Amino acid sequence: MIAAQGRAWAVIWPGMGAQCRSLHRVSLAPGGSSLPLRHPGEAVYYVLAGRGRVEDAAGTAYPLIEGSMVHVAPQGRYHFQAEDAGLELIGGPCPADPALYDGTLTRSAPAKPDEAGAVRIFHRDDPGVQVPLISRDARLIVWLGVGAETANMNFVRLEPGEANVPHIHPESEDTIYILQGCGTVVDFDHDMRLSFEAGDVIHVPTGIKHAVHADRGQAVVSVGGPAPADRHMLRAAGLLA
Repeated sequence: MIAAQGRAWAVIWPGMGAQCRSLHRVSLAPGGSSLPLRHPGEAVYYVLAGRGRVEDAAGTAYPLIEGSMVHVAPQGRYHFQAEDAGLELIGGPCPADPALYDGTLTRSAPAKPDEAGAVRIFHRDDPGVQVPLISRDARLIVWLGVGAETANMNFVRLEPGEANVPHIHPESEDTIYILQGCGTVVDFDHDMRLSFEAGDVIHVPTGIKHAVHADRGQAVVSVGGPAPADRHMLRAAGLLA
């Protein structure tokens, strides 16, 4: 994935059993850049730190800051470039793109005009809607309501002592990257409790009843969510007819 001055590694990918979402850490040093990328499906990224830009197939550059979210439509060509402070991202195509792992990704990857999909920029502090089912501060930002069918990104803050309502995603995998704090995720189907902390990723297979708890004295801040979009949850929240 890297053209110059950086590195990228898979965090959640098909080799771990994930099918609906992939997550990669992309770390670009000052002046670093990714290869031009294009996937059969959608992709979504969150900017963890630094500054930079993402360019689309037409050469239009979109500035990125901490908290920015990038959504790329299917077959949309894009590449990242870091500024002086470097650029740190988490994200990837949803579903996973086999070309990232089987050696068929190339540097050229030219995009035909009719294949160039939209690159759109969002930010964690400009939420579309909020969902109390998840937490008192659960922001749907890149979601079905803005046209994201498979690659969505929520921003969620759980205050100390707060927890999700136990829930199931019947047709989606739930993948959550922990930005801050520590807590416990409960798998009710297997009577299992797992501790997590900042930098960890929680991956819940389709159909597992689960809940995230901020039960270790700290607030928990995360990004991610179900992929593809959980229409059942959106209906329950009154956001989908």
